[in-house]
Amino acid sequence: MPSCPDDNRAGRWARAGRRFAAAEGDEEGAVLLICLAAILILLLMGWLVMDGIFLTHDKTESQASADSAAFSQASVKARSMNMMAFSNIGKRSIFGVHAVYESMFEAYTEWYFRLVQECELDPDNCDEEMLERNTELYWTEHDNDYQTYGANEGYYLGDLRALDNYQEYLTSITPWWGWSEAVLRAQRNGATLATSFPPPRGVPRGSHTSLVNPVMAQAGGSVSFNIVTRLDRLPVKRDTTFWDDVIAGHLELGSTWEWEHQMNVELHRERSQYGARKTEVIERGATHLMTHGLDRTYRDLGTYGSPWRIQNFDSEADWMFSTSNLVLTYHNQPAYFGALRDKYDVPGGDYEEADSSGLQARLYRPGGYWGMARSEISFQAERAPDLWLPAWTARMRPVSLPREFRERGYDFNGIYHLVLDHLVLSGWMHGEFSRGEIANPDGEFFDDLVYFERVSRAMGQSTIEGVAR
Repeated sequence: MPSCPDDNRAGRWARAGRRFAAAEGDEEGAVLLICLAAILILLLMGWLVMDGIFLTHDKTESQASADSAAFSQASVKARSMNMMAFSNIGKRSIFGVHAVYESMFEAYTEWYFRLVQECELDPDNCDEEMLERNTELYWTEHDNDYQTYGANEGYYLGDLRALDNYQEYLTSITPWWGWSEAVLRAQRNGATLATSFPPPRGVPRGSHTSLVNPVMAQAGGSVSFNIVTRLDRLPVKRDTTFWDDVIAGHLELGSTWEWEHQMNVELHRERSQYGARKTEVIERGATHLMTHGLDRTYRDLGTYGSPWRIQNFDSEADWMFSTSNLVLTYHNQPAYFGALRDKYDVPGGDYEEADSSGLQARLYRPGGYWGMARSEISFQAERAPDLWLPAWTARMRPVSLPREFRERGYDFNGIYHLVLDHLVLSGWMHGEFSRGEIANPDGEFFDDLVYFERVSRAMGQSTIEGVAR
């Protein structure tokens, strides 16, 4: 008998139920699904870690370029300070040799003519051998060495002029030498732009329009125009009164001269056949050094013999700014701030909603990394800094110590305005980018200059305190 439709339908449901019950305990393939999910999670984590590694590496490289640039610039300055000290020592040696020779010959002249007078007044007690030997010696000295080294003031003048010109040259060239060294060192470590504060004197030559006003206008806000006028230079100046003070007795020549004089006295007393008389000449020459030799030498050699010395500073903050340099570097990495930044651009939507043009979104998304570091020259001796000992060296230091910016009246925004055009100059030196690319208001570089303008406004005299780098 044929089955009814209801019976067929019930049979199919029964068979399906039996198959489902049979498969219910079968877990084959479930682990594969878990593994696929885990692999996907690990892959996403790996991408995230790689992105972080790239970003961290570039940020570290940016800071390393600032550190190396700052230290290199300070090293150049320390070298110049040491060469200034060596030149001072050379000046003092030349001045001293001329003064000592002049005073000793004056003393020898007095001694010789007194010996001649004694022999004329008392021929019986005259040491004729001494008179004969010294007569020949005196006129030989007078006609030869004295005419060359003593009476001829021009003999040493050329050497002193060369040393003085070299010191003048160092004070003029070191600011640009140090700045160029900092820029090149930063670019060799991957930086696109670099500059330092204080900048060297002068502005870039050629077609040049300052970017300070356009950058400030793009940044917006009602911030007043902040500017710092300090320019880079060595903390030294020519001491035109040094030898005047020495001659007037206001300065001592120092224990080194006194020690050398005493050694010469003892040496001649022991070795000279006429020890007593020779010692008398030496001791009388020491007296003539202060009454005749220095004055005569100063008249002969003039201001070319004047040493250079450390400037006077009104405050410790002024001294610290005069002996340090603050370096800014910028690494252009637009690739890492394109697709990568889109992954984590949480506030981007808010900016785009507030500004349909997308300008705000661009200005708050820098296309590169900024680095900052500061170094200084230091006098490594247990006495006040001077230019008589070549003991200057370079070292790193914090960007700002407590109250340093406030006591000097500086703020970071003003510093940024001062160095901005030199920052652009370094981009021309790089050669990879033109001025048009950097100054283009729609370009990535200009956006980053505006971005850092906003950052610098937040770094006031108090908020910058304690910043290490």
